[in-house]
Amino acid sequence: MSLKFIKFTVIILLITSCGYKIVDEKISLDINNIVTSGDRKINYILKNKLSSISDKGSKKQVKLTINSKKTKTIKEKNVRNQITKYRIKIVTEIKLMNTLNSNTKEFYVLKEGDYNVGDKHSDTITNEKKLVEIMTASISEKIIERLVNFKNDI
Repeated sequence: MSLKFIKFTVIILLITSCGYKIVDEKISLDINNIVTSGDRKINYILKNKLSSISDKGSKKQVKLTINSKKTKTIKEKNVRNQITKYRIKIVTEIKLMNTLNSNTKEFYVLKEGDYNVGDKHSDTITNEKKLVEIMTASISEKIIERLVNFKNDI
């Protein structure tokens, strides 16, 4: 008797929904101006990604100001004092301004990552480029999430 009750309860819990709603991931903002400063490569990727998701039919027109800074530091050295790993830190400051009523929001996105030094210098540069591309994609996703959350506040 108790085993049937447990099975029934587990099945009911698995079948019924958990009560969460899917977040509306439409940005519903017309990004009519993006001003960038700082690291040009990172800003270029961010600007293209954000421009592509802008909703030109939206009544909410916003201006984005993006300031990104990339710093590269040594993370590890071996016993011969040769560098074996680098750490990259990207800090992106985003200012969002509604062009109709001048409401502004400001937030930061921070991303850190490590990459190994290759046998050749070109391998090291390739490792750095791949890491920066991955980190920039992650930053753009976080910016989009924040814009979706801010769309009603602006």
